[in-house]
Amino acid sequence: MHVQGSKLLDGNGNEFIFRGINIAHAWYTDKTEFSINEINALGANSARIVLACGAKYTKTSYTEVEKIIGWCEKAGLVCVLELHDFTGSDNPSDITTTALNYWKEMKDLVNTHKDYIIINIANEWQGSWNKGSLWGNTYSSAVKSMRNIGIQNAIMIDASGYGQETGPMINYAQSVLSADPNKNVIFSYHVYSVLGKDNTSLYSGFDGIKAKGVCWIVGEFGWWQNGGDVVYKSLMSYCNSNRIGWIAWSWSGNGGIDTCLDLTSSKTFSRNSLSDWGKYVFYSNDGIKYSSKKAYNGSNNNNSGSSSSSNSNNSNSNSYSNSNSNSNSNSNSNSNSNSNSNSNSNSNSNSNSNSNSNSNSNSNSSTNSNSYSYCNGCSVTSTGSDGSKWGWENNKSCRINTSKCNNNGNGRATYGYPYCYGCQVTYTSNDGICWGWENNNSCVINNSRC
Repeated sequence: MHVQGSKLLDGNGNEFIFRGINIAHAWYTDKTEFSINEINALGANSARIVLACGAKYTKTSYTEVEKIIGWCEKAGLVCVLELHDFTGSDNPSDITTTALNYWKEMKDLVNTHKDYIIINIANEWQGSWNKGSLWGNTYSSAVKSMRNIGIQNAIMIDASGYGQETGPMINYAQSVLSADPNKNVIFSYHVYSVLGKDNTSLYSGFDGIKAKGVCWIVGEFGWWQNGGDVVYKSLMSYCNSNRIGWIAWSWSGNGGIDTCLDLTSSKTFSRNSLSDWGKYVFYSNDGIKYSSKKAYNGSNNNNSGSSSSSNSNNSNSNSYSNSNSNSNSNSNSNSNSNSNSNSNSNSNSNSNSNSNSNSNSNSNSSTNSNSYSYCNGCSVTSTGSDGSKWGWENNKSCRINTSKCNNNGNGRATYGYPYCYGCQVTYTSNDGICWGWENNNSCVINNSRC
């Protein structure tokens, strides 16, 4: 991985845009391999892994790091390794000496895998605000030292103020980059209830660092923090429109008031137990399913459907998609066939294109006034400009017969979602509600009819 101007290039020289998930290895060491495979199956192209050097948390050993790298490479995931011991510290020696010594131990290992591995020197070092020169000078020194000990990987650096202060990074990013003889530095914001409290704050910080022409991403973000909401929908839309990478916090295992930031259940760590936050990160139109493109295939991706998109950076929709990894209701169990996302523009761009989806191919004798056959079933895959509902059966478009397929006039169902026209269940949430997937959006199965 190597920075070129404001872009990050993979080992093949192609632009890479993070669409990843944070995984807390240091606290849940027995869940890491499973978690990596789960986010891979959902289409993520990267993981940021929490490590520890022993200063605060139990040290992540060389052998552990070697295994983590192997799991990520097998899944085809770019892997950011970060030290979490010095979160909020203002002590320069924590990163210029202690963190440096840890990375020195890992040097030969990470250098061998530099096409996959990015070194995030220390998570959220410098918790204090309004000390821009401290941040700039310390990281300039740290970057020089990392290169002096022989680290060849791309280096990631978090903003001050627990990752949320914009001024120092905007003002000193160029000087930190200049300190690196390899010019291979990625800068990272962490967006929570300060930087992400409203669109004005968010766009000011994003546009400010963007104007500096450096490579930057959002290394962490959530939907809420410490009683304050985060404009996460605006963040994801901005990043899609501007080709900026992001890594959502976090797969599972948050504690206290932060448990709401779990993307999936801490009981299972499974992709089949996604929270509402997880569903949005993976299945909204700006989410991983529609905007993630992998740098590498990996050896366990033949049937996973994990390379789920080809750069669909055009959508600004903020709707939830409460589906799981098998959300395409007319597709085979591992197909995840939305390879061309934003597919609801016309009746021929349906993603649910399974040729075996309706076996009664000769039973559909009815036609509508425009000579299109009516669908046998009620699964909606697109909506015409006139409001007509369309499906996809036997490899061709058909019109939904609304006199047969209707939602009984019941309007909006739970959480404000519409009832499904059809009865195909793609996901059952923890509260027992059955969900379907029609017209590229989630809907609630109408149990009074199905």
